[in-house]
Amino acid sequence: MVAYTGKGAGMKRILCLAGLMLGATGVFGGPVVVDRVPESTVTALETEMASEAQWSVGADFRLRYVASNNMPTASHGEGGHSEYARFRTRLWGKVTTDRFEAFVRLGNEFRYYRSPDKDEGKQRFPDVTFLDNLYVTFKEVGGWADVKVGRQEMVFGSKRIISDGTGGDGSRTNYFDALRITFDCGNKRSLDAFALYMAREDWLPTLGETHDAKSKRKKGYDYDTTGYNQNEYGAGLYYQDRSSAALGWDLYYVFKVEEGRHSTVNPNNGPFHTHTFGTRFLPKFTQTLSGEVELSVQAGDDALLAFQAYAGVTYAPAWQMKPKFTLAVHYLSGDRDGARGEHAWHPVFNRETGVGDLVAAMFSKNAYTNFLYPHLKVELTPAENQKVALQTGPMFAPVEENDASGGTYGTFRGYFAQAKYTVAVGKIFAQESVFERMSLSFLGEVLTKGSYFERDQDDTAVFGQVELTCAF
Repeated sequence: MVAYTGKGAGMKRILCLAGLMLGATGVFGGPVVVDRVPESTVTALETEMASEAQWSVGADFRLRYVASNNMPTASHGEGGHSEYARFRTRLWGKVTTDRFEAFVRLGNEFRYYRSPDKDEGKQRFPDVTFLDNLYVTFKEVGGWADVKVGRQEMVFGSKRIISDGTGGDGSRTNYFDALRITFDCGNKRSLDAFALYMAREDWLPTLGETHDAKSKRKKGYDYDTTGYNQNEYGAGLYYQDRSSAALGWDLYYVFKVEEGRHSTVNPNNGPFHTHTFGTRFLPKFTQTLSGEVELSVQAGDDALLAFQAYAGVTYAPAWQMKPKFTLAVHYLSGDRDGARGEHAWHPVFNRETGVGDLVAAMFSKNAYTNFLYPHLKVELTPAENQKVALQTGPMFAPVEENDASGGTYGTFRGYFAQAKYTVAVGKIFAQESVFERMSLSFLGEVLTKGSYFERDQDDTAVFGQVELTCAF
């Protein structure tokens, strides 16, 4: 990381840059009109900022090699063998003071497909360089709120409601084009108010073009960032209270609109509105025993009424290898008509891989619904700078879904198991060097398919991934 303390007239450039970045996020409204500020005020502001401003730059990369076979599909079927490498690089720059922050990050990811042959042209080098983050933050506005505006990342709670605004491109990006205001309510309490708009195609400038195998590697296509070829927007409130060490709790509401006229997902081919209300509790029973409970209800167009529930208890004894044992169950309501049914849970802004890659593949664009997963998770630290995470359990579809022949599919999705080993190789072999923050991980998953899948499409699915990351 490189840091520089700015002084003097350079602050004018900072203020101008902040203004330009704020204007670039005009998707939330019309042009910003600013009255002329007295010169004495500007001079005082420059003097205060100049004494505190710091510049910093950095980069990170992620290399993954992924192989899978018999991956489940959202149509109760399975895919064939797939094997590919993906390489993501990001460069960022930031300027900060006690009251202000401006951040920009450029990203690029390309892939090399070894199998299947039909995917050879997808996302090939050099693909597209894009603006992954571009925001400004004004801190302690009025002495009680931080205001962040622009392209940014937002995560609340355990990522079951708000975590990823770009579900259409996997883990390549997870940003939101948003306005977020965080109110400090005192005594470890906070309230976040946010509004966001996610266009189906990236509206900020990009460099290069992506390619698709269907065009025989000759034609570029824009990324469908939302995944459903539609614009999505919404607003919400998220309150967090950590004033009590014995019981933390959250309360939230999110309004979302999916412009279904761009999508075949919406049965009415028009905008689809949802309202999601929820609460989350984090009790701590003893020094070694804690819990988590989250309950959500969702209402919307076409008589939508859906539910989500999670409950888990974690035991973390003071043993060697620092084990954590979590016994939990996660439930999402479903409908006989599948994802379009009036009781099918609609993901809000969290279409990530979630539980696992083999699990997410069962749902269109990772849109989990009609899901019940009682499971056990075990986390271990076998040695310094090493971690092991295991989870396993049966998976169900609580509601039988109709099939094309007039019958129904079974309710047993299958038995799932996952293992992940992570080692901070940089801290072991390259301390106090540029590679100190390098990490290597190995991920493996197995799903033995059940009656939820077609009889000739129920072979055991396997997934493996090796990942190397480094931040500078």
